[in-house]
Order: sequence, then C-alpha cells, then structure tokens
Amino acid sequence: MLQSSEWIWYPGDFEIYHHLLLNTRREERYHQWPAFWRLDDCYHNVKFRKEVQCDTPEEMTVYAHGSGVIWVDGKRYPFEKPINLSTGSHTIEIMVARTDGLPSIFIEGQQSASNSSWEANDYSIDWLPAGCNGLYLKKEDDPAIFAFQYEEILPLSIEQGEEGLLYDYGKETFAALMFENVQATKDIQLFYGESIEEALDTEHSIIIDTIPAASASYHCHPRAFRYLFIKGAEKEQFKLTAKYEYLPLEQKGSFTCSNDLINRIWETAEYTLHLNSREFFLDGIKRDRWVWSGDAYQSYLINNYLYFDPAITKRTIIALRGKDPIVRHINTIIDYSFYWLMSVYDYYETTKDIDFITMIYPRMKSMMEYCISRTDEDGFIRGREGDWVFIDWAEIDKTGAVSAVQMLYAESLKAVWACGELIGAGEKRYLERYEQLKARINECFWDEKRGAYIDSFESGKRNVTRHANIFALLWNLADSKQRESIITNVLLNDEVPQISTPYFKFYELSVMSRIGQLDYVSRQIQDYWGSMMKLDATTFWEEYNPEITGPERLSMYDDRYGKSLCHAWGASPIYVLGRYYLGVYPTSPGYESYVVEPQLGGLEWIKGTVPVNGGTVYVELTQDALEVKSDLAGGVVRINGQDYPLSIDVPFVLSLS
Repeated sequence: MLQSSEWIWYPGDFEIYHHLLLNTRREERYHQWPAFWRLDDCYHNVKFRKEVQCDTPEEMTVYAHGSGVIWVDGKRYPFEKPINLSTGSHTIEIMVARTDGLPSIFIEGQQSASNSSWEANDYSIDWLPAGCNGLYLKKEDDPAIFAFQYEEILPLSIEQGEEGLLYDYGKETFAALMFENVQATKDIQLFYGESIEEALDTEHSIIIDTIPAASASYHCHPRAFRYLFIKGAEKEQFKLTAKYEYLPLEQKGSFTCSNDLINRIWETAEYTLHLNSREFFLDGIKRDRWVWSGDAYQSYLINNYLYFDPAITKRTIIALRGKDPIVRHINTIIDYSFYWLMSVYDYYETTKDIDFITMIYPRMKSMMEYCISRTDEDGFIRGREGDWVFIDWAEIDKTGAVSAVQMLYAESLKAVWACGELIGAGEKRYLERYEQLKARINECFWDEKRGAYIDSFESGKRNVTRHANIFALLWNLADSKQRESIITNVLLNDEVPQISTPYFKFYELSVMSRIGQLDYVSRQIQDYWGSMMKLDATTFWEEYNPEITGPERLSMYDDRYGKSLCHAWGASPIYVLGRYYLGVYPTSPGYESYVVEPQLGGLEWIKGTVPVNGGTVYVELTQDALEVKSDLAGGVVRINGQDYPLSIDVPFVLSLS
C-alpha cells in the first residue's frame, strides 16, 4: 500500500517549539515581556529510522530543515538527491541537526514516504513514533513556521482628525498591517486599541508601533485591535492593507433559540474562541497571548461543542506540559497543574484516542509525582515559595491548605490512575491516595454548622465561598446530604458572595444546570454576557463588573487598559448551551454511547447541532415537541425520565403536548 508524505519531527517538539516562540512575543508599549516560567525548547539534533520493505524498486528523496546525513543499509547519502531502493528490505536512518528551529524531514517515496510510521530519537534510548500533523504536506513547507491563513479585512470607517487618522474595523480582530508607498519625513506612530479609548489615549495605549521616517514600506507583526490610531498621519501618506491572521476551524456546533439576545451571545462567544484558537488555545489575543492551563481547560470543553477539533487540544496539552524535569507548577499555578492532568483524561473521554494517552502518560505520571512531592505530612498540597494559588479573582481565604485546590488535586489523582489503567500501567496507589484525600477533605473542610465546605481550616476564619462547593458538586466529592446542604446554604444563598468572573461562571453555570436551575442560567447568560454586549462588546472580556462604569471598566492589573476584551474563557455559554440545553454528552469514551437530554431552560424553543466524534446530533425542542437526529450510533434520547433508543439517520420525533 502506497503512503503519502508529510513533514515529520521528534514527537512533541513541534508543539514545544511553537510554544517557546509564542511565549516570547508579548508586547507592552515599547518592550517585550517573555513568560515568567521556564520555556522548554525542541531537540536540535534528532535521528529518524525505519525498516522499509519495498515490494518493487522505488526512488527515495529526502528533504530536511537542518543539516545531516542519510544512511541506507550502512551507506551514506546526501539530502535532496534521489536514492534508488531495490526490491527487498532496507534499514534507513537519517540524522538532522538544526540550531535555528525545528529539525524535520520530508521524504518523497512510496514505501519510504515520511509519516508517523517512522520513528524518532533524541540520542537517548527510546525510539518513538515520529510527530506529524496535517498542516505540512508539501516539501516546500517548514514546520518551524506555523501554518496560519490570511484574509484581507477592510475598516468600517476612517476618520481624519486634527491629530491623525482613526480606523475602526468594526469588531475585534487579529491582523498584520502592511504599509506601502509611505511618504513621511518623520516617524509615524501607530496606537492599537481593543477600545476606542485605548487607541486614542496615546500615553497609555498598550500596543504601539512605529514606522521609521523615510520607509517606503513597513510590515507590522500581527496584533489584536478593533481601533487603530495613526498619530499625525493623513490618508494620502500611505496605502494600508490589513491581513486577518487565523486558523481555519470548521464550525460544527450551532445553537439558536427563541431569545435573540442569547443567539447573539452565542455568536459572539464563537468569535471570541475562534480568535483565541491559534497555535494553541490562548488566554487573550491582545495582552498575554500566552497559554494558561486553567484557561485552556475550559477551551477544550467549549471546543467539544463548537469545532470538535482534537488537533488543537492535543497541541495545547503537549505544549503546556513541556519536558522533564519539572521544576515548577504549570504557569507557576498549583491549580493549573491539576487542570492539565484532568484535561488528558477528559480528552480521552471525548475522542478515545488511546495513542495519545500512550504518548503523554509518562509526562502525566512525572507531573503527578512532582505534585505528590509537594504535599505535606497530612496529604494536602500547599503553596510554597514561587507557587501561585489562583482559583479565581475573588476574596477566597488562601491560608495554608485551600479546599478548592485539594479538590482539584483529588480529581487529578483519579485522572492519572484512569489513564494508566487504559494502557496497562495503572498504579493503585494513585487511587488509594485519591480515596484518602477525599476523606481528609471532608474531615477538615466540611463545616456542619455552615452546611458547606470552607476555604481554609488553618486561618480560623471558616470562610465560605461558592468555589470549593461548586467543585464538590461537579466532581461528586459531596454525599447526597452534603449536596442538598450546599444547594440550600451556598448556591441558592444570596448572602454568599456571587461569582463575578467569566472564568468561574463556567463552573457555576455548569453546576446550576446540573441541579436543575436552568432558568437561573438563562438569566445569567442574558444579564452578564448581555451587559457586555450593551457596552458594544464584539468579543467577551476577561472580567466584567457591571458596577464599574466609564473608562475604569477597561482597567485591570493596575493598568488603565490592562483588561483583555477578547478572552477565551468568556466563551463558556457555548459549552453550557450545548451540554445542558441541547443536552448532548458521552456516556462512554469517544461517544460510543451518548445521551441526548435537551431542556428549554425557560426558553420557548431551542435548536442546534452538537459534534460527536465524527458524527453530528441535531436537536430541536419546543414546548410541544422534540426532534432529534444523529448520524452516529449509540445514542439515547432522555426526556421526562424516559429513555428512547436513537437510530442512525432516522429522526426521533416525540409529541410533548
């Protein structure tokens, strides 16, 4: 069987190399700000090998990014010269070194074609299946350059003012600006803005560029903006072209309903996630443009209901983990290490990609061992010097052992054990530690008087917030009695401080949906996300407080425009509406079995599609009828406590009147 060719590299190094590049691109005013954690690099000297069985003679030509040599049956050959392979078996080994990028090879041949059937080695003991993806299929490609696509975009308006030109592109975007036929006797300054205030506030605008005087042309790096202010410029001084840079992702999920505001929120959420879906899932496209594990965890789940693109999820998981040895928690945040561990098993649950589990498990295990090494005698993990306990931007008591962190730790122990079991490498001690930790959480953090989990038992404050209690319900750490107590004393108790960030509203709305409070969820989506849209938001923000008005609503981190106005975690309505309203979720790995359990949530009607690992489920629900159709076997429709089998391509129709 003939095989197609694609560029190959050491497994994981494509992701790690592009992660390195990405995390050194952050800009703030006139300086760059690399990520404040260790950045791993690809191996720069790699070997590839394969035993090639030729049924007939063939010609093999090897192309490489890097320098090196080819060995065929013990004889050396150079790159880019045809090599004749006779009928029979051939031992081929290729060595490539590249100091300025990712070593990779591309082989034109038949049985010798380069793909994942080749193995790679970093000059250690183990040979692993070579890395590749579907982005680099031509010999002219270079995997060291990420394969984005580009599309010219035009401004909605151009205003000439006394101090310069103001461009409005109508919505947030990420684009490269190209100036041609520049006629200027002094430097031209560009001020980018997610808001008009930021673009015009030249003293405080975060992203700035300068076209040097006498430049005939100037190409700017791709940056995030809606508004562009060009100080001291006039239209006749140049020709400006903006090229939108994006990753082509196929939108497979959809949602519409009787409420037009929710429809517009869904569309805005989709655009928000798309802008932040690039080499990896980013936090936001203006400020950090980094890969944060807690942010990415939510993007993985949203992706499942929108694009169902496993490739970007895998790339992000690999990039975040990096290489051994581990010297610090992921992004320096304890909870973000646990989200990473949990994400691996979550990925398997939706894809049943056992090859990925086999590849990533050794790094999963070493991550878990690092976390265990940071625990104290009582089995809890506490922040040490250099560690950041995040959880949320909220008034959480983070003294000593924090309950929400221990709950994440418990769930990650279970995830590592489960992934090990999948590949025959499960370690019972992880499950035993999980059971012990679960018992200790209830012993130390459950407050019977308050009927809830407290943040910390070490400070003596006995402070109750929603965060740990939400986790306890999401991951079944609370028993049935505790569950009812949490619902009454925390979730439905207005005296407990409300969740105020889009980040944690993801978890809040998920748990409120699970306990049947969909009317509350519908109001929250309209009130919280809808309020951002009333402020002319074209993408959703990193944080939103309706009590803050005027220019102050744009500030964060002691910076006037520090808040990201296009933040991936703001896209959570997509997940909530797909998972709990359309009601589609797997009940066995890879959607070999799944449930369709739609709910109106106070709406008059809903309809949409949910991607299900190679298939699609269509759902339409009104107050009077339900229709479900799927092209994937294994589905069950659950409505009013009754289950009905779902047949492939046969509409299921049920009258509810």
